[in-house]
Amino acid sequence: MTAVPSTRPRLRLQAIAGIAALAILFAWLLARSMGLTPTIFADEWYYSRMARLTPLDQAMVPSYLYLWLFRATSACGTGFLDCVRGANSLLFVAAAPFIYLTARQVAGRGSAAAIALLATLAPLNLYTAYFMPELTYYFGFAVLSWIALAGRTWPRPAHALATGLVLGLMSLVKVHALFLLPSLCLYHVYLAWSEGGAWLRKAALALVLAAAGTFLIKFGLGYLLAGKAGLSVFGPFYGAAADSAGSGSLARMLHPFLVSAGGHLMSLALLYGLPLAVLAYGLLRLPGRAGTGPDALLRAYTLLMLGAAAGMTMSYAATLVNAGVLQEGLRLHMRYYSFTFPLLWTVVAGAEQAAPGTRPPVLRWALALLLSVLTVLACFKVASYSLNVVDGPEIWALKPGSRLPFGIAVLQVAALLLWAAGKARARTLFLFVALPATVLCGVIANHKALQLHVTPAPADKAGMYARDHLPVADRGQITLAGTNAAELMRAQFHFDQPNAPTLELMPDAPIDASQLPPHGKWLVVYGKHPLPPGVLPVYTDPDFFVVKLDKRYTMLGHTRFTEPLGAGLVASAEGLSGIEAFGRWSDARQVVLHLNMDLPPKSIVLIKAMSFGDNAERAFTLRSGGGSATFRITGSMQDAVIPLETDGKQRTLVIEVPHPVSPADYGTPNDTRKLGIGLAEIGIATAAD
Repeated sequence: MTAVPSTRPRLRLQAIAGIAALAILFAWLLARSMGLTPTIFADEWYYSRMARLTPLDQAMVPSYLYLWLFRATSACGTGFLDCVRGANSLLFVAAAPFIYLTARQVAGRGSAAAIALLATLAPLNLYTAYFMPELTYYFGFAVLSWIALAGRTWPRPAHALATGLVLGLMSLVKVHALFLLPSLCLYHVYLAWSEGGAWLRKAALALVLAAAGTFLIKFGLGYLLAGKAGLSVFGPFYGAAADSAGSGSLARMLHPFLVSAGGHLMSLALLYGLPLAVLAYGLLRLPGRAGTGPDALLRAYTLLMLGAAAGMTMSYAATLVNAGVLQEGLRLHMRYYSFTFPLLWTVVAGAEQAAPGTRPPVLRWALALLLSVLTVLACFKVASYSLNVVDGPEIWALKPGSRLPFGIAVLQVAALLLWAAGKARARTLFLFVALPATVLCGVIANHKALQLHVTPAPADKAGMYARDHLPVADRGQITLAGTNAAELMRAQFHFDQPNAPTLELMPDAPIDASQLPPHGKWLVVYGKHPLPPGVLPVYTDPDFFVVKLDKRYTMLGHTRFTEPLGAGLVASAEGLSGIEAFGRWSDARQVVLHLNMDLPPKSIVLIKAMSFGDNAERAFTLRSGGGSATFRITGSMQDAVIPLETDGKQRTLVIEVPHPVSPADYGTPNDTRKLGIGLAEIGIATAAD
């Protein structure tokens, strides 16, 4: 009797090779991003601040699990960002085994291994370099998909509950996971239907358990991590966005939704035309209950998840356009659904082949031709959208507007036509030629994008100097100044203080005496900004300088504009709008403040304010009696110090707005007020002896 050779040694060698490949990929991802400067602002600064520097219950977004996990990177000291990158790389690589096991439900070992490898090399790995939750979310989705598809043989209640629990954990990484819950529930209904019998009862139980698991984790663990704040569905930032979306007109959102949808559909056709064709064909020719196998379940799950995530993305863009942020309608935020892309590839690996000798249905040709047209259109039209490497590294890597997309389009169209003709080579062409080509483009594009952040920028250097060389005891009294709000956040990121004050300046503009911070001891300025006469830096670098502030003031009266007027410094006012979260906007050419005290002959007026529109480029005038002075305020909240001489008997301050302008003029039609200066606080002081 001949012994049957054991397959165990071969499987063991394959497992070792797989582990070795993942270890090499992890080392490559880590080495590629170590030591780079931070990149994405405001996101990276906000996530660093929420995770490491402030209590969880003060977080703007309800990503409490992600923030709690990455709080541990503070143990790395000033190298916390490299520790974040290490954790990102580990989670990204750790998703590969789950992608492999999911693909094995419909594909052989070779195809499944190729999909897992390509997923780890795919453009999404750019996010290993960023302090953002995208790859933690990606890992969670890989686990969810494995449970949903490979766990179909589990007891139905356990299966439904497990998927809900994982989705609940994902919602504490990115709240966007909640938009996947309806799709997950529909998948459980489809799964129960495919099993026959008393499927309605099984489906109902699955729906209850999946939803219960999701909300148990979302609110239960959220409460344990962040207290009452953890009971919020969307958190402060997304809650405000949801309120804004709810107040918009659905009719007005239709056009921006369709514009956004067109860009996303063309981009997906260029990248993954064949998977879209297979999904559409499966949807239009749903198999009967007897034909619902792993491949049909995969198609249903992929279509539901991609549809929910992409639909949410396009709807979000439309709400922003409806709120007046017009450019958002042309941004292709593919990162909000790119975590589903390995499933698209798996759909192709598990696609049924036409039986030999049979004529492929006309529907195949119709779908192939439609997607071929969209693929060709993408080569010409996608470049008209607002593209950047962070929003969609996959489409960015193909450089729409150049010749590169045409080469990719030829491969995609060829795969589509072969599929329409019922040829098995379509799958091979897509998985082993077209897909690797797009991945290779991503590897090259990601390398170039990250190389831009090898050398520290002036804002990086200024923030690091303030952190490493100025007295620790003065951390709360250091102001960072420079051009561009994003670059100021870069300086804040390195300085690593949660509420470090900033002063935003116009490009190369001199610093007016009124802009010197009234409080604090130090001013750190990056860029070329001349100082007021008599003010000298104590440290100078080619990219930044440091000023020690000596002025002190004796405060005589003060008012916060978030409070009703009457008590405090300001008795009443004219030319101001109603109270908002920050204070009050001016809504006239003049703001007249009636005071509860006489102004000293040599007054110092301290104003905390921001300007609206092009008033950031103009000078405001402050008058009282015969005395006047000019000052400048940029579009972000800042302090102004304004010396003002009076006769000692004045009780009125007048602020002249250079150019009152309406938000409606900037695309927000619901707000017709003529704004100019947004006042948060005002105080009257005299110079200390």
